[in-house]
Amino acid sequence: MRRIVSRRLLLLPALLYVIIAWALNTVLAKQAVTHMDPLAFTFTRFLVMTPLAFGLARIGGNPIHVERRDIPALVLCGTCGYGAYQYFWIIGLANTTPFASSLLGAMSPLFTLALVALVGQERVRSGRWLGVLVAFAGIAIFEGALSGAAAFRIGDLLTLCAALVFAGYNVVSARLLDRYTPLELLAITMAIGTAIIAPGGIPALLHTPFATLGWGVWWRLLYATVFPILLTYPVWSYAISALGAARVSIFSFLTPVLTGLLSIPLLHASFPRYEIVGGAVCIAGMLLANLLGRFSLTSLWAQRTLPMER
Repeated sequence: MRRIVSRRLLLLPALLYVIIAWALNTVLAKQAVTHMDPLAFTFTRFLVMTPLAFGLARIGGNPIHVERRDIPALVLCGTCGYGAYQYFWIIGLANTTPFASSLLGAMSPLFTLALVALVGQERVRSGRWLGVLVAFAGIAIFEGALSGAAAFRIGDLLTLCAALVFAGYNVVSARLLDRYTPLELLAITMAIGTAIIAPGGIPALLHTPFATLGWGVWWRLLYATVFPILLTYPVWSYAISALGAARVSIFSFLTPVLTGLLSIPLLHASFPRYEIVGGAVCIAGMLLANLLGRFSLTSLWAQRTLPMER
């Protein structure tokens, strides 16, 4: 028992490391794309990450195979998880703040709920929908709808599109994990995503003056290439296997908080009060959707009123 408890305690700092790495990646990527074309930045990352992903799968003893019946689903996964997603995410990040990018990107699980309910893949209880409504109310507050400071930001819209597209990856990939290991699926779909990024990435890459890029851009590019997936994905996957997906997913809601905090010293960012309030309400809604996933509002109300009826 002591061994099990100590192992789980060790997972807490490991998960915190993952969250910090993800939050820092958003801030550093924002800094990099102010000096480098966003698509050139992304395409360079994927040119390096894709062979590394295949190497990681091979080291993990996962032989790469593709079943013909799965080709359409794999292409869709590569498009939603990496190809189209990266267009929306990196261009969105270039046109918004890291905090907004991280917060709005964290909406992907809620879009996933809507998709699985729409296709009938899973029954979504009303407790989750309550969390979804609270989260979207938080987004409205964050965008200034109640403060008279509402403004259309193209970066926020593109980031929400990225979250919606990635929800498609979550839904489709769940059906493929019975026949492919996570590392195998990662390598295959990342290769497909790289091919989709190429039409926009190659011209941007050819027009990038790499000789004039300083070390400040290069080390941020190196970090964004190695850390967000290759040096955090195995830790996150192991934590899910040890603690369960529901418990581990709660940690992901810390990412927008840490991104905002890191933006203050690294980008000298400041946040209007309505953005702080809206972000807090949005994260609270995400937590509600996670924690109330097993309950329906009618059953909760029945349990509450039962003692009165007695």
